[in-house]
Amino acid sequence: MPGPSHLIVGDGITALAFLESCLTRDIVHVTVVGRTASQLGRGVAYARDAEDAPWRFAYLLNSPADDIDPAFAAWLAENWDRIEITMAGRKPDWLRAAAPLVAAGDVHGVNAPREFYGDFMELRAQQIIDQLRKAGIKVTLIDDIATSMRVEDHKVSIRTSGGQMLDAQSADVAPGGPETMRFEGDDGPFSAPSVFGYEHRISEHIKAGSEIFCIGGNAAMLDVLRLCQSHIPDSEIRFAFCAPEGEVPPPLVPTLPRRLAKPNLSPGHASAQSFLSEIRREIDAAEASGHERRDVRAGFRAHFLEHPLHLYVADPEEAAEVAKVLRFWLRGGTRDTIFDMRRLVDAGRVQIVKGHVRRIETTNTGATVVFDDEHGVTQRRETGFVVNCAGAAPHSRFDPLTEDLLRQGLIDRNRSGGLVIDAKCQTKAPNLRYLSPAVVQLGEEVVAMPLYDAHMLRTYVARAVS
Repeated sequence: MPGPSHLIVGDGITALAFLESCLTRDIVHVTVVGRTASQLGRGVAYARDAEDAPWRFAYLLNSPADDIDPAFAAWLAENWDRIEITMAGRKPDWLRAAAPLVAAGDVHGVNAPREFYGDFMELRAQQIIDQLRKAGIKVTLIDDIATSMRVEDHKVSIRTSGGQMLDAQSADVAPGGPETMRFEGDDGPFSAPSVFGYEHRISEHIKAGSEIFCIGGNAAMLDVLRLCQSHIPDSEIRFAFCAPEGEVPPPLVPTLPRRLAKPNLSPGHASAQSFLSEIRREIDAAEASGHERRDVRAGFRAHFLEHPLHLYVADPEEAAEVAKVLRFWLRGGTRDTIFDMRRLVDAGRVQIVKGHVRRIETTNTGATVVFDDEHGVTQRRETGFVVNCAGAAPHSRFDPLTEDLLRQGLIDRNRSGGLVIDAKCQTKAPNLRYLSPAVVQLGEEVVAMPLYDAHMLRTYVARAVS
């Protein structure tokens, strides 16, 4: 009789972390099913663009390479000669932006193109697969999308969009995050519901000289700016974005030697407000002492990985309020693009609109963005083409399999719409684990910082199997 089999749903870094954990499990066969499982480790975030795409390699990691993964930073340095050849002559000029760090001997501090991290993760995936096969464990990769699941005591069955039915004794589910918040009119002749997958449409309007208007001031908005720069000179860019805070996030700038702000926090807070006051003092003190946002962010991330929020604020709802504010206070983005953004704002090439977008209306030659300004007054702004970069809303929908697990009560949502699972990534079924960037609570632990961070996702998977 064959031994235990295992299923993993997903194709990104979390799915790969779950696969690596199979090295210590008593299984004989593991099947990975995901949209691009054959390129395991890339997922959507680190996908490979078409070779002839002008924007190939334009999208950058938000953080310095060694904050993402020290092993990736080492790989980047080892392959620097090849990377220089690949990036030579590309727009925007990434090598020029990286030059000061390279000259200082800090290749580890560059904001690398996301595709390079995908290359590294795909190589890592192959190494893990080779290890599993050497240990006598069969590995099968299936490019398909899991849509529903049935869980019994000793059996998990997954149905895919391709009509397959996959069975195993246990499963790990590692999907992406929730869907982007949608707006009326965001998928019209002069608008797109996302930058990713819509680059060709957006590019035509960039090259035609249209103003590109982004909803949201986050990392996706910065990617749209990079898309513009891949086509036209900075002097020709016409760009705007609307966000409630009306500002560009601080850049994550590495320092030599690397420094981490080390917060000194006291336990026993009865309310979110009490603990937030203490956190604010610690952040202000760290920045006043010369710490960059990168130092503060990385320091707090490390602290809360070892000292979870519930040690300071016992009530989960109060802890969730802390996490919500903390994510805003510690937000940061890609150094290269934010420096460019600031320069383009000063030059009048980029306009910042403070407010909340309500809808997009189509005109004969472009779009009208209807938004409420900072005073709550409804305004209208004519533009050329609108790109929705808003990110997720509190009650955004998830992928079909996650929605199915929610319907079955195997995972939960909290009041703000985030996903809640048990400790060690467990669901309500003992043979099913789950982890995604949308998870905000594992057992009693409220996640202090978003799980879009690759290091944090891998850390929680490692704890799940320890």
